Amino acid sequence: MAKTISFPKGRGHLTHNNRDFICNNVVPERTSWNRIYIQEPLKDAYEKCFGQALRDYNAAQKRKDRQKEDYLKEMENSGNKEKIFYENIVQIGKKEDTPVVDENGNLTADAKAAIEILEQYAKTFQERNPNLYLFNCVMHLDEATPHLHIDYIPVAHGYKNGMETRNSLTKAFQQMGFAKAVSRKQNETVAWQERERKYLTELCRERGIEIEVLGIQRDNLSLPEYKAAMREVEELEQQAEALDSQNETLEKQNDDLAQRTSELAVQAQEMEAHNNELLMQAQELTEQIEKAEEKEKAAKEILSKHDLRAETFKTISKEVNAETKKMKSAAVPITSLFGGEEYVKVKKSDWSMMLDAFGKAISRNHLLEKYEKKIAGLEKRIATLTDQIEKLKRFVASKGLGDAFVEFVKSLSPKTMKQKIEDAKVDAAEYNRQRRNQQALSEKKHWQQEM
Repeated sequence: MAKTISFPKGRGHLTHNNRDFICNNVVPERTSWNRIYIQEPLKDAYEKCFGQALRDYNAAQKRKDRQKEDYLKEMENSGNKEKIFYENIVQIGKKEDTPVVDENGNLTADAKAAIEILEQYAKTFQERNPNLYLFNCVMHLDEATPHLHIDYIPVAHGYKNGMETRNSLTKAFQQMGFAKAVSRKQNETVAWQERERKYLTELCRERGIEIEVLGIQRDNLSLPEYKAAMREVEELEQQAEALDSQNETLEKQNDDLAQRTSELAVQAQEMEAHNNELLMQAQELTEQIEKAEEKEKAAKEILSKHDLRAETFKTISKEVNAETKKMKSAAVPITSLFGGEEYVKVKKSDWSMMLDAFGKAISRNHLLEKYEKKIAGLEKRIATLTDQIEKLKRFVASKGLGDAFVEFVKSLSPKTMKQKIEDAKVDAAEYNRQRRNQQALSEKKHWQQEM
């Protein structure tokens, strides 16, 4: 697994570095494990670096008020950006992949490898950096991960005015061969940090440790700033994990919604097909009802034309009564000489008229019987058609069309059948469109509420 190299700026708390002060993150039982490479008092280090230059400067001053008493105090009170010393914290790996101890309290293999690399780095620091005087260097093993505290004083030479040797980090880097700065991201400090990281990377690779380059420029941060940045990164990672989980949930919901939408779309298609089928059935039923109504109307018209029962009986009765009365007046009753049945005597002309009236009566009776049969057939046909119409209406109601369809048929009665069908298709299409729009709007609103 790849490890990281950390090279942040430190605040330079010598009391913490040298364990004169114990922080909460320190395990006191392991403080004895710490390794000390250099622990020189800062005052002594300043004397070694600048003592002779200070004496040479004061010797050249003719006025005592221009002489410098203590260069360390002068740097402490200086208003420029130079610090009295600088610190970097060197670490390989993190507590997750390079802990100092395992669950049994023993030094881990990863920690041992990191200790060897860090120790090699500490022992060669001064050789690589002749203008950075290393006066304090310790390795801490009583915290979570092995790391070095490198404390050094920049020493620059060759000043023509004032002290010939001074504390200047920029000039010290330049005298070590680093080019002058061209921007905030391309300066002496950044170039030096890159070189030191490359050296550490080579040491790691020689021992088979792969190095991962982080996206955070930790080298330009102090340790507290770096820890704060890492906490922020961890929080962001946790937020990212939570977002990933939320995204998975949302994706599942979206899949479910898509599945439901697909099912609803299929149902909508089925409903539309069903509605179209009902429309076709309605069209057929309308045609059947219309034909039945036309047949009924025609039958009623025929019946009205041939409904002769009342008029015929009335006319025949009137004519027969008149003829009968006339015949009665013309007939003379005669008693049989032989004592038989009584008979009547009429004139020949009256007899002919009686025969003619009888013939007419017979003919009219036959005609009446003929039309009575035809009327009975028509009435039976009307009853059959009426029953068919009622059955058709009940079938329409069973298909869910009900009164609305009846009203629909009635409302279209002034129109032709073709117009009725076209209007029904338009109404059905509009209904399906409105239903799909309403369904889509409902699903969108549901999805927004779930989000």
